[in-house]
Amino acid sequence: MKHSHKWIRALIESLDTQVDEKTKEKILENCGRNCIPRSFIEKVQALKENTRDTDDFLDKLGQTWKHLQRNGDNIYVVYNKCYCPLVKDYSERLSPTFCSCSKGWIKEVFESALEKPIAVELEKSIKQGDRVCKFNVHL
Repeated sequence: MKHSHKWIRALIESLDTQVDEKTKEKILENCGRNCIPRSFIEKVQALKENTRDTDDFLDKLGQTWKHLQRNGDNIYVVYNKCYCPLVKDYSERLSPTFCSCSKGWIKEVFESALEKPIAVELEKSIKQGDRVCKFNVHL
């Protein structure tokens, strides 16, 4: 096991055993918010500026960001592989705690464009044994 994998595993296990759910989610969501490239946020904000409303924004975002999927009023971000550079080649299952980082990443995308708080729910995770990572976005 790589040194970085041991470190990540120890960190997540410590969070899981020593920190309450709400706090560990906040910590990892903040990590995800700070992980996202500023250039991507600027691109999404510029896209939003050129739309009529939220629905139009989601349509245009879905045309440029292949991971966005809509099913009626439901909005999902779906990845067919783990894009996290910290764990993408990590072969073991990870605690669901780690995926709170990705929830923060996705929150930052939508909150920076829509300028309002949103909720993101993890439904599936490759690092937990699922075939995809699937996040439900609640605007």
